[in-house]
Amino acid sequence: MFDKLKQASQMAGMLKDLPKLQAKMEEVRARLADTKVEGSAGGGAVKAVAFCDIRIDSVTLDPSVFRGMANGSASDQAYANRMIAEAVNDALGRARARMAEEIGRAAKDSGIDLPPHILEKLA
Repeated sequence: MFDKLKQASQMAGMLKDLPKLQAKMEEVRARLADTKVEGSAGGGAVKAVAFCDIRIDSVTLDPSVFRGMANGSASDQAYANRMIAEAVNDALGRARARMAEEIGRAAKDSGIDLPPHILEKLA
């Protein structure tokens, strides 16, 4: 029973602080729109750079990947395609994690302690 009262109190506090939190989140998102993170696959043969607002900036392929795609078998080409997808997904995952971390830090600085499952949804 006390846990439910505590949760209700926390929810009421969060709702009261919602405009402040929304403004802080927009500030963080604007700052992160220019922040880049890098993901990779194939031991660094494929690298993807993403902005933390979940946009891809660049994908870089080692020359060996090009050769495998151009001269390789269908399985070599499929492997290269998977490495590209893995690098992009790695970069996007890192961008989401960075955004959740920054939003959590901003909320905490504002006196709002957000549970991790909420942060994941905000990022």
